[in-house]
Amino acid sequence: MGFSRTQSIFLALPVDQVWDLLSDPRAWVQFDDQLQKFTPEKMAGSRLQAGDRIKVVPKALIRGFLHAATAPAATIVTADPGREIAWRQDQPGGYTQQRWTIQPADGGTTLTRHMQVIGPLAAPLGAALAEPLTADLGAVGARMIRMAAPGPDQNQPLNIIAGGSGYLGSRLATRLLASGHRAVVLTRTPRTGAPYPQVRWSADDLGPLHDQLLDDAGFNIINLVGRRLGAKFTPQEVAALAASRIEPMQTLRAVVATAEAQGGVLHRWIQGSAVPLWAATSTKEFTETTSPTADRDGPSGMGQLVTDWEAAAPDDAIILRTGVVLGQSSEITYGLAAMALSKTRPSIDGYLPWIHEDDWVGIVTHLLTMSKPPPVVVAVAPQQTRLSEVIAALAPGLGTRNIPVPARLLNFAMNIIRMEPGMLMGSTRAGSTVLDETGYEFHYPTIAAAADAVSV
Repeated sequence: MGFSRTQSIFLALPVDQVWDLLSDPRAWVQFDDQLQKFTPEKMAGSRLQAGDRIKVVPKALIRGFLHAATAPAATIVTADPGREIAWRQDQPGGYTQQRWTIQPADGGTTLTRHMQVIGPLAAPLGAALAEPLTADLGAVGARMIRMAAPGPDQNQPLNIIAGGSGYLGSRLATRLLASGHRAVVLTRTPRTGAPYPQVRWSADDLGPLHDQLLDDAGFNIINLVGRRLGAKFTPQEVAALAASRIEPMQTLRAVVATAEAQGGVLHRWIQGSAVPLWAATSTKEFTETTSPTADRDGPSGMGQLVTDWEAAAPDDAIILRTGVVLGQSSEITYGLAAMALSKTRPSIDGYLPWIHEDDWVGIVTHLLTMSKPPPVVVAVAPQQTRLSEVIAALAPGLGTRNIPVPARLLNFAMNIIRMEPGMLMGSTRAGSTVLDETGYEFHYPTIAAAADAVSV
């Protein structure tokens, strides 16, 4: 039995600077906010080296307290300057290990973190120690950049992410910062300790945002504002979803127009949208030129919601139609993995338009930097995949799933928890006809590769 998580990011830092941070025990609690302690108990020098003993305590309050009281110190088992460092903590019948590798990359460094728990206690220790220490690596990278670099090039446009405190927005912000770009997150409720700069904004307080829009290098807008999709699509919910998107967009458009009239320069507006989920039996292809209402809705009203959402965007905005996002910490991944581990299969097996979170971030970054971006992009992986194939890929070792879950039962269960059944039982055979032409290369083009990366 075991627990394993791996993440990689690009850092706009040379290898030696990344190594300086990783080999300094004082730096760890600064770049990893999930650590409560990383305290040397025995060190042979001023830098970490093999054989050193370190007290490692996660920040989670109860789990961290229990771990601090009962767990032995970790041992640095590998310290290869400029290449790799790893600590290991022994447990009965096994161990917990975190390994960091650094490799030179064009313009910086590829940083990889691998967390592993081996042994009969893998499940409880994975939850107690390893899980908190596998949070978004992008946040670690953003903090490392802030600690080691003088700051991004101020001649770059400022990337302003509206709705950036959500799952996708926060990942975009940290990865932009880690790769040396300028980024700021617009939020109604700034939080202490965020790994990215924040600007408070609301319809009643646009002054701080207006100041950002007058940046000397100009700005890009990445608008991801909107209530999370997933709740039951009642008429009231659809109205709330529309209002949470369209009204803030109107406010944002107005303040941008005011800033432009005063000399502000908008370089690019990327407008978040969605791939609509159609009826479970749908096989119609959805691309950049397809109307969201071209087929019968799965969740009632979703096609029109997407249509109205896109129509409210500026005429020259790049519309980014995003499918279901798979990531190690995304809710949909947990839900799909639970079904996979139950060895059941859906009796309705529609197409699930998916994309790995790293590719979503990659596509946005690509659109921000390319010279002539397309006006509409469908952000889904190139492999068109049915729900049963996604479930099988998330737990490949469980073999054939012989227990069908009737549609009525699944519909009933999701209604009880007030989740929209069409989010799981809909079907859209989505694909992009323009991404390949733009030169974008997917990190996770197949569901097998993506499932391996997000396995929970």
